Amino acid sequence: MPTLAKALVPPPSVPAHILSSSQAPGHASPLIAPVPTPSAPASQLPRAGSTPSIDALVDLASAQTRSPTMRSPLPRRPSLRSHLRTSFDIAMVETPMEVLRSDFSGSSLPQDKQQRLSELVAHIQETPSSYEAHMEIIGILHQGFVDHIYPSSDPSARRDPRAYDLLDDLRQARENADKLFALGEDQWLDWVQDESLLAQSAEERVEVIEKCKRAIDEEYGSARLWSTYGDWVGHCYDWAHQASSDSAADISQDSERLVGRELFTWESVIEVWEQGANQTSHEMAQSHLVWDKFIRARFPQLDQKMFADQAKQAMDHFQARLQTPHATWESTFQTFSSFVSANYTNEDYEEIMGATTQAAAAAKSLWSSRESFESSLASAISTRDQYVQYQAFMAYLEWEKDEEQKVARRKNRGKRRNAVDEIVESGMLVHSLYERAELRLSSVVSLWEDHVRFLIQRDFPGVGSVLARATKHCPRSASLWKQRLLNAEIADKSFDQVEAIKHSATKSGILDAAGIEQVLQVHDAWCGYLLRRTRRGDSMEEDADVAEMGIRASIEAVQSLASKLDLGEYFDPAFRLQRKYIEYLKGQGRLDNAGKQFDDAISTHGKHYRFWLRFYEFEMQKSLHINSLQQDSRHGVSLNSSSPFAVAILKQGLERQDLDYPEYLIEALLNHCEDYEDADELQAALVLTARVQKRLAARRELEAATAAKTADEAATKSSPLHHTDDTVVNDVHIGKRKRDDELGVDDGPKRVKSEEHTRPTIEAPHEIAGELKRDREHASILVHNLPENITDTRLRQYFSSCGSVQSLRSLDDDDHSYVIEFKEAQEAQYALSRDGQELDGSILSVLLNTGSTLYVTNYPPAADDAFIRTLFQPFGDIVSVRFPSLQGNKRRRFCYLEFKSPDQAQAALELDGREVEGLSMTVKISNPALRKQRHVALGQGNVVFVGQLPFRASEDELTRAFAGFGDIEQVRMPRDVQNKSRNKGIAFITYKTADSAQSALCMDSTDFHGRKIKVNLADDQSHPQSRRSLARSSSPNPKFDRDTASSPANNVEMRRQRTIVLADVPDTVNESRIRAVADKFGPVVKVMLRTNHQGALVEFENAADAGKASLGLDGFEINPGRKVRVTTEKEMMAQQPEKKMDKIGGKATPKAPIRRPQQPAVGRKGGHLGQRSAAVFHTEKAGHDQANSDQKGGVVKKSNDDFRALLNKTG
Repeated sequence: MPTLAKALVPPPSVPAHILSSSQAPGHASPLIAPVPTPSAPASQLPRAGSTPSIDALVDLASAQTRSPTMRSPLPRRPSLRSHLRTSFDIAMVETPMEVLRSDFSGSSLPQDKQQRLSELVAHIQETPSSYEAHMEIIGILHQGFVDHIYPSSDPSARRDPRAYDLLDDLRQARENADKLFALGEDQWLDWVQDESLLAQSAEERVEVIEKCKRAIDEEYGSARLWSTYGDWVGHCYDWAHQASSDSAADISQDSERLVGRELFTWESVIEVWEQGANQTSHEMAQSHLVWDKFIRARFPQLDQKMFADQAKQAMDHFQARLQTPHATWESTFQTFSSFVSANYTNEDYEEIMGATTQAAAAAKSLWSSRESFESSLASAISTRDQYVQYQAFMAYLEWEKDEEQKVARRKNRGKRRNAVDEIVESGMLVHSLYERAELRLSSVVSLWEDHVRFLIQRDFPGVGSVLARATKHCPRSASLWKQRLLNAEIADKSFDQVEAIKHSATKSGILDAAGIEQVLQVHDAWCGYLLRRTRRGDSMEEDADVAEMGIRASIEAVQSLASKLDLGEYFDPAFRLQRKYIEYLKGQGRLDNAGKQFDDAISTHGKHYRFWLRFYEFEMQKSLHINSLQQDSRHGVSLNSSSPFAVAILKQGLERQDLDYPEYLIEALLNHCEDYEDADELQAALVLTARVQKRLAARRELEAATAAKTADEAATKSSPLHHTDDTVVNDVHIGKRKRDDELGVDDGPKRVKSEEHTRPTIEAPHEIAGELKRDREHASILVHNLPENITDTRLRQYFSSCGSVQSLRSLDDDDHSYVIEFKEAQEAQYALSRDGQELDGSILSVLLNTGSTLYVTNYPPAADDAFIRTLFQPFGDIVSVRFPSLQGNKRRRFCYLEFKSPDQAQAALELDGREVEGLSMTVKISNPALRKQRHVALGQGNVVFVGQLPFRASEDELTRAFAGFGDIEQVRMPRDVQNKSRNKGIAFITYKTADSAQSALCMDSTDFHGRKIKVNLADDQSHPQSRRSLARSSSPNPKFDRDTASSPANNVEMRRQRTIVLADVPDTVNESRIRAVADKFGPVVKVMLRTNHQGALVEFENAADAGKASLGLDGFEINPGRKVRVTTEKEMMAQQPEKKMDKIGGKATPKAPIRRPQQPAVGRKGGHLGQRSAAVFHTEKAGHDQANSDQKGGVVKKSNDDFRALLNKTG
């Protein structure tokens, strides 16, 4: 099936005013009204004007319709009464959809559009719930309607809109979609606009009004729709009261106008504007679109003298408006000033304006504090990117809620509240912001759920109406339907009203398309409602009959759907609907019928131990009931405490070979026999349980062997590396050392640097080694429905029998879920056997936690945990964000992002390839089964190293110079950190073949832009030049080199003053993040990480900035719960590498040191014993022995007092 999302491109000849809101450019104003006020007779009151061009369209359509040459028969539409309905969701079930024709050949549409429409109609016949297909059909037909009126072949032509050959198809497509979905603000604007061009009679104009009412009902609070609604009602009034002329066309319209004068009164116009102004008053950004027109319509002559009663009414409206925060407050105030000047004396003017300004201070303050958020929101909306809009709304909502909490805390402390606090505390600002977000992001379920929870917590009225809109916009969400059913029950709605909600959910077929689980949840909520009705004190026999019929009908409906989906009989292991029916039968005293339900369910649910426990519990209740009827009247004790039928049920369950967890039934049987049965029965139970345990041990052993075999097969397909940036050459990780240590020209210990190439090194192994062995994706499970009060220790004990638990992570959700990681993948496979078991009264749901983790890379270098979470938050619940350790490779820039479910992770793949701050981000599902050895070109002989390049040379120039030797795959030219226009004098060129790389070696010592370049293979061990180039490739800062080249001693001293040392830096924090934090105090020259010592050195351009940073960064929280310290280099270097802690036991995972093979020296000979750094040598010769006694690399111990003194000195 072709892609169902096609963009609609209007022809270039279509005038701007006819473009729909969805087609208009981002900077264009939305379509406000299809028809504005024409010039009215002098006898009529003037009203607020609107868009004249739209009026011209309607007049044009009317003239063309009346023209004899253009006359076409008026299609009779349904009467006005047919459009009246009590709720917009009734359309979802009131009538079946009418099928559109499948053949559009011969129509006015282009050939490709005809074919596309036929495909789409065929698609929705098979899948009626496809929202995208419905919207594309409407889009194509609507575009054809626009093309018909404004043909591209003749820009000056204007055709009769009623002559469009696909008009009936367009109307039917819209009605079909409206029966299933909420159309959205833009679609309603298009629909109303099109119908306004077609309406000629009074009845047709009323039908447009009814569509406006449906639109504002669905898209609550839309200023654009209210503005359109008000403009159309005003136009209808003008049309009805227009003076007649002697022309034949006007005479034929007189009868229609007479009807219109009865329908369209001036009072109705004012009523619509006033309702719109009230409903949109809290929409800060766009409420002026309605209020400004309302005040002009209500008081046409604001700047002229009014009657006293009119002036009093206008004053009240202005006072209320000015005390409401909105974007155009200053404009409203200017209009108010003109009104006061015209109607009050100069003395009164000063008093009124002063009092108004004082009363409106809270509104101005509220707008001022939110103006930046409103600006960001407007920018996000202009992008037409829903993801960007979601981020803007979420940031705004989070801030608004924080403000509300601050006010609540001040109130609890007994502090005095002001007018601003009272408005914030009311929650109306948060409520209205949710409504604005729902207009733009109507399909985001979590947004509606958060809004409903907020209203319930705050005891807001109108929760039912919000839920009605939510289920219309998100009909696939069972959670919203359940909440709506529950809300209707709590609100004491009638049975017919609650039943209508249930039918709205289940009859449209959209919920069926969402899956059996969604359908089950809605039917479960409905059956729960029916069951609770029978337990009311005022319930009647009729209620019990209705409940039985309803529950049985739900069971049959779900079973029928499961059969259609080929799900078999095991689609609901929780036995939900049947349990409701059994509870109903028990409540009616029909215990035998309830027992028969259990007997009938054995074939489908008999393999689940919890079914047998419920069956046993029921039989025990039945036995107690029978025993209570057989009590001895003298002693009041049971004559028979034995329950042989209950014992038989447990035995029957244990005899099943496919029982999932016999252990629970064994325990229940032994406990029961010891408590209630005689010795013979207890002996028989012991024999049975021993036999079952022996059988169970053999089965568990077989399951473990199978799981181990499956895990081994998966491990065989997986190679040890995955998503790593470490370069591997001859099994030696040359990426382990910090790149800046090799490239940088700094004051670090040069002797140590050279020794890195002459002797084996021992360093703490970095986290990647653990990651390669740690298969989180296959070794983790997701556990739902845990007890609310369960502890980590209890959970670990429960799953310890499955394997070694590495970590536990709680998900802050309503299902009380945990992610549990085991040491081995086969242990996680075995833990799946706990699915359906009971833990402390809760039935667990256990799933393998695969497919929910993303591998993310190429994001902005300074991105932190909060940045990543904000970026991916719209797609679902984020469990964790894991950054790699930088101890082995400081250039690594990727992270693992874990969602709560695979569906959320799949949705987040939308960000793959999206540009974020100039970088094209990579987002992939992390799949250990796809791990493969990363063969970097260094080990293949097809990478050429180029040194001594001119600093101004570009990659394109280098590519052109070396392209003649073969196909180039990649050119890497490191850029200077301080000056991005300069390179570092080196480059790596990757060819497709090693032969091409060999041919390129002839470029060695050739002239390139005035410099003789050095060229050799990057993996050629006989040419140490490449490593020498690496060692000196960092471009020094020209500014500081010129200033200090004459005096090494001065160089060291100045760098000492400009450099601060940070300790306790997490090994997941890179240079860019530290630079971003340090840049707030002044320009940074360089950042040098010391990940093996949990530290970093930050060099500023001047000492004063370093002093400020030392005070500001001491105790700075760089990661949640991790604060850095400003210290000395000696103390920092004494720190041990960061060790990852086991999240359960708090113990560091022991890791063996990595010993590297000896490597040849770079640029020097000999053992380098006794050699010292040149900078240190010259410093001591200059007489700085004392200064260097504590330094390493030119940095000495400084205290905060030293920096304060330095600040005072430089200030």
